[in-house]
Amino acid sequence: MSEQASLPADSIVSGSVDRPPVAVRGAHVGLEEDLILRHVDGEPGAFAELVDRYRAPVYSYLSRCGVAGDDRDDLFQEIFIRVHRAARSYDPDRPLHPWLFTIVANTVRTHLRRQRVRSLVDAAVTTGEPVADQPGAERVAAGRQTVAWLEERISELPLARREVLLLACVESLPLKEVASVLGLPLGTVKTHLRRARLTLAEALARRNRPEVES
Repeated sequence: MSEQASLPADSIVSGSVDRPPVAVRGAHVGLEEDLILRHVDGEPGAFAELVDRYRAPVYSYLSRCGVAGDDRDDLFQEIFIRVHRAARSYDPDRPLHPWLFTIVANTVRTHLRRQRVRSLVDAAVTTGEPVADQPGAERVAAGRQTVAWLEERISELPLARREVLLLACVESLPLKEVASVLGLPLGTVKTHLRRARLTLAEALARRNRPEVES
């Protein structure tokens, strides 16, 4: 029962990403940062609210990293147990999002090594023409097919490139933060992202290329 955020297909392939504003520490504290600080102070309900805010993006990340559906609930709980245990080490002068996704990424890596889970994306790309009463419905159906197709192509990327792509283009983390989350040099992150986008762009070009009759 994972929850998936919508994939920004154009931005993933082209590299154009709309980044949400980063909360400014000091006079103004972001809501997510405030929640974990209130949790550390012992306020009832703050941690549950934090978990709810991160439920959809974490489940989406687990799914797109190839974590099997039956394992996602357990891994989600494990992640937030780790967040709870590490909460006192959180630096309130830094945004919470990259700190929390460092825990998410490390937990997923450990899980995939331990279980040797292979990417399980079962949704087949529909190739037939959609049946629709209105032209607009046809465009919607075609868009959904493109998203399903893109999800499958992402699942086929090597894990290192997939992680960088998801963190940079879906979670909208700056590349320096992606490098910090994954423990990689910034140049390596840029290379992984460039190669991931190139792979997707080439696949998209092949998909859109009209068949040449022999």
